[in-house]
Amino acid sequence: MSTLLHIDSSPRSASASSRLATTFVNRWKKQNPSGTVIHHNTTNEQVPFVDEPALAVLYGGLAPATDDQKHILALSEQFIEEFLAADVLVLGVPMWNFGIPASLKAWIDLVSRPGRTFKYVEGGGVAPLVPAGKKAVVFLSSGGAYQPGTPYETYNQVDPYLRTIFAFFAIVDVTFVRIENQNRSGVAPAEGLAVAEAQLAALLA
Repeated sequence: MSTLLHIDSSPRSASASSRLATTFVNRWKKQNPSGTVIHHNTTNEQVPFVDEPALAVLYGGLAPATDDQKHILALSEQFIEEFLAADVLVLGVPMWNFGIPASLKAWIDLVSRPGRTFKYVEGGGVAPLVPAGKKAVVFLSSGGAYQPGTPYETYNQVDPYLRTIFAFFAIVDVTFVRIENQNRSGVAPAEGLAVAEAQLAALLA
């Protein structure tokens, strides 16, 4: 039975990234009626950031001594189990100041743990502990356009970061659906949405 992990990070009810991600998920459910969908919105759920006490239990291997430490360790374990179980990851990501929302980074920090999703190896390297064969689809909405080959390409810090962290987990099948020009005037937002919707339709054709 297939499992899809759906992670949104926009607090906006009208978010284009969340809307298209949800459309993808609903179509996936029709094609996989016996599949399981797990959904989180990292911003609305206020995923906690890693502070000094959390470091000791998440990355230092110490036993939790406070309720806060117990909570963040349990939450990390939950997120990791969901991540490991998923065959498909679907992310709805708004570009904020050229990067990902802080709450999405907080979720990644709770998932990325030595001994659980990666390990240190002899010689100073690291190796993933994530099952092979996962794929990811990222619905990235942005106010402008940052296509490769354009003068603004380097402003886009979302693609390179997410590709890097996914590769760290041995997830190399990553598709980006860009919903561009959403803060522009005139017909640009509708045109950007139409391009993304066409790409979305082709993904599950």
